[in-house]
Amino acid sequence: MKSNIFKKIALCCASAIIACSVGAFAGCNPETNHPEVRITYEFNGENYAVEYKLYRNMYPHTVRRFVELSENGFYDNMIIHNYQTNDWFTGGYTYNEADYSANVDNAGQMSDYFDTFSKEEAYNELFTAGKLSASVYSNVRYDDNGKTYVVAEDALPTVMGEFKNNIQQEIEKGALTADYGSLKMFYYPKESKQKIFVTPTNDQIILADYDNNCATSVFAVQTGLSSTYSEANYSVFASLKTTDVFDDLVAAVKAYIDDNYSGTASNFYTANVEARVDNYDNFSNKPVNDKGTSVTFNVPKQPIKVVSVKVIKY
Repeated sequence: MKSNIFKKIALCCASAIIACSVGAFAGCNPETNHPEVRITYEFNGENYAVEYKLYRNMYPHTVRRFVELSENGFYDNMIIHNYQTNDWFTGGYTYNEADYSANVDNAGQMSDYFDTFSKEEAYNELFTAGKLSASVYSNVRYDDNGKTYVVAEDALPTVMGEFKNNIQQEIEKGALTADYGSLKMFYYPKESKQKIFVTPTNDQIILADYDNNCATSVFAVQTGLSSTYSEANYSVFASLKTTDVFDDLVAAVKAYIDDNYSGTASNFYTANVEARVDNYDNFSNKPVNDKGTSVTFNVPKQPIKVVSVKVIKY
């Protein structure tokens, strides 16, 4: 299958970037344009094993980060922490049954839950340990001939944003759209207008905006036919292999809302739960002990859990 290409950024060297990422997984697995993962969700006592096709040929950095996190068990035992009409958000918080059930009906107490069970520290530990590959840098160096290069000590833990509104990241043919069942790498808007450097391929270094290249681990699972979180601003990197099991999961949540809340979805979640995110933001203008940004979540009263994310094809 012929790989798709960016209009201005050739990906001819992308395989060299993503092959055999240090520490990402044992050995060196043959890599394809379309890795596959199985996400096992749990809702109301039932498991739903949903398989996805990833698009490494078009979104190499995003897919590499997702695979690395999955291989390190980062996504196992998480919650859908923010329930929106057409999107569920996960990738940031561990599930603890006792604390979740005790606090979920109280917005203030649930805020404390998010402080306690945030995965941001664990994420940064993986990056510091060299288990997550770099694509974003705070600085560039110059060799004796004036040619730029990057070094590990300048690497940032965020991911280059591979979406339409970022630097020349419009894909000519075959780009994914934000559609039912798709997975989208998500980021919280940044106050900082900091410039950074990104490496689309192993022989390119480009000046860019930090705000468009600041994703870490959070991703959205689209549950509707449309979404405000589109491919224009968020990297849509995976689609459903088949819809049947995912249909069952979405239907089970809807049936639960119908049975327990007379079909009123807003009663299914605790609204306006405040959380502090991006507590390790490299360019925050806030004090060291208060770098985070305040956001609010709609937290499902009956947990929707991510039991595990397993790579089933590289």
